[in-house]
Amino acid sequence: MSYVDKKEILATFLEYTKINTTAVAASTHLPSCSNQRDLALHVINQLDGKDGITTEILDNAITTITLKPNDIEMPSIVFFAHLDTAADHTGDTKAQIISNYQGGNVALINSNDVIYESELANYTGDDIIITDGTSLLGADDKAAIASAVEAVKFMIATPSFKHGEIKIVLLPDEEIGIRGAKALDVDKLNADFGICLDCCAIGEYVFENWYAGDAKVEFNGATAHPMSAKNKLVNSLVIANEFFNLLPAQERPEHTEDREGYFWCQNLSGDTALTTLNIAIRDFELEGYKSRKLLLQEITSLLQFKYGEDRIKLTLSDTYSNVKEGLDKNPQIISSVQQAMNNLGITPTPLLMRGGYDGSVITPNGLPTINIFTGAHNFHSTKEFLPVSSLKSAADMLIEMTKLSGEK
Repeated sequence: MSYVDKKEILATFLEYTKINTTAVAASTHLPSCSNQRDLALHVINQLDGKDGITTEILDNAITTITLKPNDIEMPSIVFFAHLDTAADHTGDTKAQIISNYQGGNVALINSNDVIYESELANYTGDDIIITDGTSLLGADDKAAIASAVEAVKFMIATPSFKHGEIKIVLLPDEEIGIRGAKALDVDKLNADFGICLDCCAIGEYVFENWYAGDAKVEFNGATAHPMSAKNKLVNSLVIANEFFNLLPAQERPEHTEDREGYFWCQNLSGDTALTTLNIAIRDFELEGYKSRKLLLQEITSLLQFKYGEDRIKLTLSDTYSNVKEGLDKNPQIISSVQQAMNNLGITPTPLLMRGGYDGSVITPNGLPTINIFTGAHNFHSTKEFLPVSSLKSAADMLIEMTKLSGEK
């Protein structure tokens, strides 16, 4: 079964990659870069004025494109995609096309990087989009935007295809704390369920992800000249080091996998007077997540007792939640994903996601949102690549799931 045209979705995706939307982590604005809004406006211009389409873009670049229903009995569905690309590489994308890949390693033309044959083995005979080795490809998440747009174009061009209200929602700055989803008015969407496309290889879908939070620990020292420092100097670096060493050594990212949670010390900066330690907290179980925060509080109390309460300040914040609880309450969504894949000849591959996505904020806010594949590989890497048939299948999935929604 096939819905969208492979050449058209390829052209649409390549258009989007030409707009650099690298997130800027240091920015306090939403969006963190103006090009995210430029991309959103470009997408609006492609669809605005088409039969049944209305559009809205807010100052923060959150964009809603609505296709009115032609069957009011069918569910309202939201297709979510994010506008930004990761800050790992900031260069402009120079996408390359390998036509009819026939095996072997692929050298990236402007770097020493190689995509190995073992990574491409499942895509012999396919056209594959790669980078030149100097930037991200941006399939995370422009492949999602292209898939959503082409799916809606199909629905507009096929009046006999029945659907409820369909929305495309484009969100800024997913890569730097899921900021756009946190600013989204979920209730205003008035939808039955959502579909994110922010996952990996064809067939993969996320049924569970982390509970995630952050800890900021500030250590205040007392300065003194080293020649007369005895019983006067309190070195904040020493206290920070002691805090770090009280964390469980085997619960760092480099020692964990599958369902194992971790403490990730991401940044340590400072001097004798003031040192700051930033820690990412991750766990798949709510109780485990709470226990990790409690351990940080206990370590803080221990060192406050030793050095003085004013020497250490701990600030905890929650970043996103596990979607499992919300999806478990709506089993028909995962059932629909699996059935759609089977109908399209795709093998469903459930994925335990050691990360988060827009749906991990949207789902707890009341709109259950599944995460399915874009088809891309090597996210956040200059070796990122996207088989064109997988991209097409992502768009076909949105259409097939919409079709199935009328049958359940």
